[in-house]
Amino acid sequence: MGKIIMKEKYWDKIYEQKHGPSFRAYQQLDLSANPIVLKPGEIRGVYIHSTLDNDQAIVYDNQQNIKTHDDQFITVLPGRAHVSTTVFGTRPIWGWGNAWRDNREFVGKISYGVVYKLWNPSENLSFGNNFRSLARVLFMCQRRWESPMSSLSDDCIFYILNMCRWDWMEDSVESMRNHKRNLNRQRIAETAAALVATEIETGGNGDGDDDDDDSSYGENDAEADAEIGVEEDEDADSGGNDTNDANIPERMEIEVPDEDEYDSDFVDSDDDDGSDDDDGYEDHQGSSSFNFYYYDDCGSSGEEEAAEEMQRERAERRRLLWLRHHFVQRLEATDVNSSGDDDSE
Repeated sequence: MGKIIMKEKYWDKIYEQKHGPSFRAYQQLDLSANPIVLKPGEIRGVYIHSTLDNDQAIVYDNQQNIKTHDDQFITVLPGRAHVSTTVFGTRPIWGWGNAWRDNREFVGKISYGVVYKLWNPSENLSFGNNFRSLARVLFMCQRRWESPMSSLSDDCIFYILNMCRWDWMEDSVESMRNHKRNLNRQRIAETAAALVATEIETGGNGDGDDDDDDSSYGENDAEADAEIGVEEDEDADSGGNDTNDANIPERMEIEVPDEDEYDSDFVDSDDDDGSDDDDGYEDHQGSSSFNFYYYDDCGSSGEEEAAEEMQRERAERRRLLWLRHHFVQRLEATDVNSSGDDDSE
């Protein structure tokens, strides 16, 4: 379940503009200068606010389904409507009742672009079996002197593969997910085996640093376990067109900020105070549409790559710490049992 905190300090303003009235056509909010970038598995909250002092500003609808929209790239979930002239304000435009309306959904049109990951040697294992077979065959042909491709350098083959889209080889999303799960299991098993071998060679006797590491792990046990689970989920979703509902939360938990002297200590939901039914104002209704297009420029910046590398290193350190702790405990338990058997004899 995701959590969205409804306080202004937790949000970044990416758009501000004056728009005239438009009752028959959508007003375009052009975010191209500061787009919302989503990576596989990420969840973002979008808050749209109007200072118009009545309920004719932003059109929304009652929630119809668990998911407002769901395709192979993005999922749009329901949220809350906000009827206040103050940004994240808790006083509604009528001066009484609740400014937040639960179980509302987006009405309008969303246009978004899709940037695919490009092949390079370091990313080869993240592509499907068919694509990896293509890369292997191309290099096999290049290594044969009788092949016309033997005159091409490695960089030429890299460039050819880099310009091929990931789905041109008809790799299925399910096969890619299974492949990445197997890679995760294999990596964890290899790391665990290496740690066990190290412990056996040293006889299970660690120095003071080992004791410090074990004690520090106890504080981060849950965090390390969660990191491993999250990474596997993100790898499973990174195929680009997974529509599995298991990884999509059924609802978003939204935290509403505390109010000032004019408001109560906590903003109750619509179901609690009945403001949704008693204020005499009805919700607008409309239809939504979604479309996407492809970006030609699919390269990532150096800063993004550095951040991803730092995140991978941190996850790897936590995984090693988690494995080391559990396998050391298992070895200690085995030693205790063995000594107990010897005493009984």
